[in-house]
Amino acid sequence: MRKFLALALFLFLLQSVAFAAGAGAVKIAAFDPNEAVKNSEPGAEAIKQLEAKLKPESDKIEKERKDFIKLQENFQKQAFGLAPDARQDKERELRRKEFELTENMRRFQNAANREQSSKLAEIERVLGEVVRDYCSKNGVTLLIAKVPGITYYVEPASDITKIVTIELNKAWQKRPK
Repeated sequence: MRKFLALALFLFLLQSVAFAAGAGAVKIAAFDPNEAVKNSEPGAEAIKQLEAKLKPESDKIEKERKDFIKLQENFQKQAFGLAPDARQDKERELRRKEFELTENMRRFQNAANREQSSKLAEIERVLGEVVRDYCSKNGVTLLIAKVPGITYYVEPASDITKIVTIELNKAWQKRPK
């Protein structure tokens, strides 16, 4: 049902664009914004900076995770030999450490997402300008974003991802800093 509604909406929009263009030629293109950013010079640089900035915290979380696994294994080996009170204390300590690890991982993921958003915001702004300029210069009346699960097929001749990536690199070099 969702696919049918999406297709119906797409056809309605396509008809609207054709009508708005005065029933003239409709030029449709598609591009993958994620691929364009990832393969662009500013995108690659932002990803490299992001990884370098987050690596120490990521390593710390990974060490905490390994330590927690060791504690679990040690507890499982010793559990039968412990007195009931001692076993409950160890179980409480393990639950507390598991909670701390989960919280640290959640905080790290949130910080990574915020950092990624801030790094990519300027790139996405420039990408929007590049796409608008390209479409206006080349008479593209409808541009579709290639999104997995929504866009299943795009004729390779209609895919402008590589061109947009090249234009993004040029625009990034020319932008005022």
